[in-house]
This record gives sequence, C-alpha cells and structure tokens, in this order.
Amino acid sequence: MNQPQRGAALDVVADRVLDDIALAAESGLKTIRLDVPWADAQPKAGAFDGDVFERIHGTAQAARGAGLEVWFRLLQPSLPHWFDDEGGFLDERKAGVFWPRWVELVADRLGDLASGWVPFEAPFGMCTRMMPDDPKRFPEVVNTMVVAWRDAWRILHGRLPVATSLDVAMVRPTADTPKAREEARQLDQFRWGLWFQGFTDGVVRIPGRAERPLADLAGSVDVIGLAMRTDVEVCLHRAAEWPLDRPFALTYKPLGDTDAERAQHVAGMWREVHRAADDLPIASVTVTPFVDAPGNPGIVTKDRELKDSGHTFLTA
Repeated sequence: MNQPQRGAALDVVADRVLDDIALAAESGLKTIRLDVPWADAQPKAGAFDGDVFERIHGTAQAARGAGLEVWFRLLQPSLPHWFDDEGGFLDERKAGVFWPRWVELVADRLGDLASGWVPFEAPFGMCTRMMPDDPKRFPEVVNTMVVAWRDAWRILHGRLPVATSLDVAMVRPTADTPKAREEARQLDQFRWGLWFQGFTDGVVRIPGRAERPLADLAGSVDVIGLAMRTDVEVCLHRAAEWPLDRPFALTYKPLGDTDAERAQHVAGMWREVHRAADDLPIASVTVTPFVDAPGNPGIVTKDRELKDSGHTFLTA
C-alpha cells in the first residue's frame, strides 16, 4: 500500500500565515495549497497588484524553505468585478481572452516556486453558483469552464503537474420515476462523465447540447484530483474506471458540527483512503481549511493549536 502525502490549504492573507507554515511543517505535512486571488491580484483588466503577488511569493518562499511543496489554485468563487461586468464565464469569447491572460500572469510570476497547479476547484459547484436560477443557460457556463480548463492546461502543462479538483459525488435518483432517473443521469454526467470522458477521448458531452470534439482536451490532466466529503472509497474506485493512468489526489473537507464529529469523519476518510490505496496510486490528501476561519472550521485553532481532528488527520 502506498502512503499518500498529507497536506493542507492555507490562507495566504492570514495575519499569521508564517506561523501556519511553520506549524504545517512541524506537524509533518508535506504539501500546502495557496490561493492566488484573481479579484485582489488583478483589480483592473490589463493591470495587476504587485503587492498581492509579492505577499504570495514571500509566503511560498517561506513554505519552500520549511521543506513544503507549494501548489497554487488560480481561481476562486470571488471573481474580479470587471471580469463579471464583461460577462465572466457566461461569455465564452470574453472568458477565452481574459482567463488565459490571468493564467499566463500567474505562471510567469509564481512558476519558480510552484510544485504544481490547480487551475480551479469544484467546477460543478462553481457553475451552479454562476447560474443558480437559469437551468437553460447552465450548459453554456459548463461548456465555458471545460474550455477554460483546456486553456489553462495548454499554458501550464509541461514542467509542473496540473491537477483537477472535481467535486464528484455518488448520484442517486430521488424517486423511482423516469423523470427522476433522467435527472440523476444528467447530474451524473455533469459531475463525472463530462470530465472523465473528455479527458479520455477529447469529446465534450454536455446534457442538452450536441457532442463536440475539443482540441487538446484528451489527456489534459496530470493528477486526477477529487474534492469530496463522503463516499471517498467508492468515488476513488469509480474515477479509476476510466483508462487515464494518472495518480489521484483527494481534497477533503470534514463533515460535522463539532470537532469530535469531524475527527470521527476524518478517521473514517483515512480508513477508506488506506483501503483504496491497496489498489490505486493515491498521491496526496489535502485537508481544507488548515486554520479556523469564520464559518469554516479547520483542524487548527486560531491560537495555532491542533484540534482532535488535526491529530487524527496527521496520525490516522
């Protein structure tokens, strides 16, 4: 059985991020993931905030000095206002101009410190937030996100690995009716088939739209990253059904209203990961977040003390 590396997502704008880095290294973590906040770093089209990049660069340098690998995530739910005003990811043409420019800028400014790239996380959830009340246009934004992935891959792949972070889940019909089964089939396609079939044969298959080939989509992934909270072992094995021959990485956000409950879920997650690792090449497990944030509990308190969930994540 291989032993996945353990990592955590850190907040680069935290007041004590250097303390977070030191604690992560002392705790035995091997990797960290840092966000490069597009909305802050590029407040205007065609310009960038050098202070934001300087802060991220310094944080990444400190992490590398502490022996940690640094992965960068390039897209967050909060988009630049000017990009939204231009249509954002609802406009494939505009997104095809501004998003690649952003990816190129990040690669140029931070590539010397990166161990790998995560262009974006949870694309299904991102598309749902962009189009919460217009199911007819939902396929349009999904299509744009697939193209955005391909564009990021074209720019980033080569020297450093590029990883997905797909918000997969086991989809089950809500009722035993033809309508419920068809809705479940479409939802399953959005979460699974769209990406894995596309990575396999380069064809974009979006429910409600004609199939179409997309140049350079086939094989456009180095690490198959999955963002999950439940059904970990089942989802890992299902992802392995596609003939992609890539290592897996898991981003995990523990469930539970209390830390004791979250510690139990973390222990259960590791049991499933260890069983799956008997058969699958699982490279890493990243917990998010590392430190408590408002409404978003981590495995470490704001006083930088490991919680029970933290001890479990590090030792299970």
